[in-house]
Parts: sequence; structure tokens; C-alpha cells
Amino acid sequence: MIPAGSPPLAVVVPVRDAAPFIAAALASVLAQVPAGTDVVVVDGGSQDGSAAIAAGFPGVRVVRQSGRGLAAARNQGLRAVQADLVGFCDADDRWSDGALAARLAHLMTQPDCDAAIGQVVVEELSGTTATPQQHSRVGRPVPGFTPGALLARRHVFERIGPFDETLTIGADSDWFVRLQQSALRLAILPFVVLHKGARATSLSGDVETYRRELLRVARGFLARRRSVDGGR
Repeated sequence: MIPAGSPPLAVVVPVRDAAPFIAAALASVLAQVPAGTDVVVVDGGSQDGSAAIAAGFPGVRVVRQSGRGLAAARNQGLRAVQADLVGFCDADDRWSDGALAARLAHLMTQPDCDAAIGQVVVEELSGTTATPQQHSRVGRPVPGFTPGALLARRHVFERIGPFDETLTIGADSDWFVRLQQSALRLAILPFVVLHKGARATSLSGDVETYRRELLRVARGFLARRRSVDGGR
């Protein structure tokens, strides 16, 4: 149950050619959010009818992506909403039952907490093939350092900055590293809040690019730490 007196909420849903999955993603969100929640689908030029499927859900706004890539879609979605709290759900993922209530209750009872994530479980999507690396993670809950597991106060994005649009896959990791290096408080809840779809055609299936970009993320982490240590 959503706590009474909850602040205004927005949910950003990036999509590109995910017609077989986006309806389930949106249904998992809409079943939990209060009436009047701003649910924004950012469509990255889908050619399979994904945007039309999303537009068929009452209360969902669909905007055409102006930039390129997943990070740009997330940033555009953030610019399009004004709510006090912001969450995400990728088009091939699903919020678990009670995902919103768990994170929202924590933020409302812990006013000094800036953001909350829960646990994520990877699942194989019907009609698709997962990579061996994705398959090895299926069914095993892990802390959700991914936007779909996150519920954050608006000021978090203003403090941490946008997702790095020069990163194809590693933008989410980079953003969470910057969050953890900040003075903001992130809670890691024990509840599963996201079922993350695994398919070989998703960005996470490009292991070589992901490893290369994670090196960039690591270098950025070390550079920021040296900057802080050097300023003491």
C-alpha cells in the first residue's frame, strides 16, 4: 500500500524496439503508482510499434527521443518531469509487486535518506535468448545498482548530474559510482523490487564494450578520489 500523503512521483521508461515487453513493463508500474503519477515513455525511434503500444495506456506520456542512446533517453525523461520523486523502469524489465511501496515507505520514514534501491533478479524473457553471462545471473537477487531499482528525490539528480551520454552501456554504473562518492545517502533495501529481462540483443549483452567502459568508470572514480584527497 502506498503511504498516505506521498509526494508527487514520476517514472521514466526508455524504450527502443521492445514491443513484446513494454506492455508488461508499463502494467507493472501503473498497477502500483498513485493516480496522477507522471509516467513518461522516451521512445528512441522504435520501428516495431513500441511507441504506439505505450501510447495506448491511459495516463502515459510518450515523447520522441531527441538524442541517441540509453543515457540520453534517461536524461531527456528527467528533464520532462517535475515530480519530487523519480523512478525508472526499462521497457524489458518489470517492477516486482510492492516495489514502489517498499522504497517509498523508506524515503517517507527516513527524511534524511536521499535515494533507495532494492534487490534485482534477472529473468530470461520469453521468446529470447540470453547470453551465457546473463544466464549465470538468472534467479539470483543482487543489490540493484541500476535505475530500475532506484527511487530518488529530485535533488539527487541535480547534485549528481546527468547520465554520461558518451557511455553506451556503462552510464548507469558511472552514475551510481558518482552517487556513492557523494555525501548523499543511499539506502539498499532487502526487498526484490525489479525483475530485469535478459536478452542477447540488449545493451548488457555487449560484454566487450561493457568491460571497456567499466575501465573508464573506474578511472573516473580514482580521479575524483585523488581530487578529494589532494584537496585536504
